[in-house]
Amino acid sequence: MSDLTARPRPLAMSDVATLLSVSVNTVNAWRKRAAGAKQVEPFPPAAGKVANMDYWWEDQILAWAQRTGRTADSAR
Repeated sequence: MSDLTARPRPLAMSDVATLLSVSVNTVNAWRKRAAGAKQVEPFPPAAGKVANMDYWWEDQILAWAQRTGRTADSAR
């Protein structure tokens, strides 16, 4: 029997915002600002689309947030 909690969880932009305790506008700004920047680690590209909406894998977002100091913990 497989453990479903071990599977990566897909996140919409609003889920990313909730996970990192920021607004959707902040997530959107991260996506746009880092798209062409060389001095900043860019926001991870979307893993795919569902119903014309981008989604990301939770583990990739958490790893990026940790590397860039954008976890909810780092704001405290």
